[in-house]
Amino acid sequence: MEYTDLFLLSFLSKKVKKLIKSSQVNRSKKIDYIMYDCDHAQEILVYVFYKNDWNEKLLLLAKHDDTDNDCHQLSVSGKMIDIHVSDKYTVPLVLFHIEKREDVISYIHNSFLDFFGNSVEFRWKACGYKTRIPHLQNLKGCIKFSSHDANKEILENFFTSSPTFKWINIWAHGSTEPANPESKFYQAESIQILQLRHNSPDVLRHFQGKQAVLKCCECEVLDVISFLNRWKSGDAYLKLEYLSIQLFEGEFPQNEILNSIGAKHIDETNKPPTHCLPKVYIDYHSFCSEPNTDPFSSHAYVVRVTDNCVASVSIQEKLIYFGVWNKTEDEFLKMIE
Repeated sequence: MEYTDLFLLSFLSKKVKKLIKSSQVNRSKKIDYIMYDCDHAQEILVYVFYKNDWNEKLLLLAKHDDTDNDCHQLSVSGKMIDIHVSDKYTVPLVLFHIEKREDVISYIHNSFLDFFGNSVEFRWKACGYKTRIPHLQNLKGCIKFSSHDANKEILENFFTSSPTFKWINIWAHGSTEPANPESKFYQAESIQILQLRHNSPDVLRHFQGKQAVLKCCECEVLDVISFLNRWKSGDAYLKLEYLSIQLFEGEFPQNEILNSIGAKHIDETNKPPTHCLPKVYIDYHSFCSEPNTDPFSSHAYVVRVTDNCVASVSIQEKLIYFGVWNKTEDEFLKMIE
């Protein structure tokens, strides 16, 4: 049975819910996360995403149409809400009046936590930055947007009022992006940016997450050197796993950067290990999207002074790769062929 049917059946009684949960233990272990996909019509389609990249629809939260009386009332988290089930829709509709929108979402979310367990991760895929993302247990924000017509104050208020972000994908224009170094923008686990100005937003200075992909027209060499040296000293970027920077104009001076950061080198006769990680953010709407970061290998590496952790550094004409290994220098060197 699909989770949609099992979820509705779980409301029959506590005994039925307990039976369903106990029978679905192995299936539940395969769940990667649950996604609230909020479209531009303010309808929220809920998906269950599995670790094998397969997903199934769970239900749809939509604005109540007062002309439609063909609804059933269901007690959810101790509150009565309207649910519409018909052959017209592939999933049940949970209906809300606009003034009760956040309340209904909260009731449904608490029911998910009770049904799937308190350890499952939830993600809210925002349709823009003008509608607030609710603060719910185990929920992280996700957003893909262009800042072309963004109001700086509205944008900053959006990130301030939101929960922490799992990923942000932004096409940045001008200087309207978040300027506050403590903005939750920089706290996202993954950031992907296509930007005209390399320092708007200034990810190389303020990023606190795991993975960052920057594509920009130009990039200051001193900013790159400063970033690498701050990681090497252990002063910043302690969660960082992967960074790539791609230039559309100009080239990176390889020797200047490597010399400035005191990079170490593997003997040219040896084959260095290949760095590759599962992506935090996968763009399922892109035909060329891959589940892993771009694999790369390099004879150059740096060592963090605070814990002896190693990161590989690859500098090509218009591209920089920086990949952190969860290994000390001795452990890293043992991987070399």
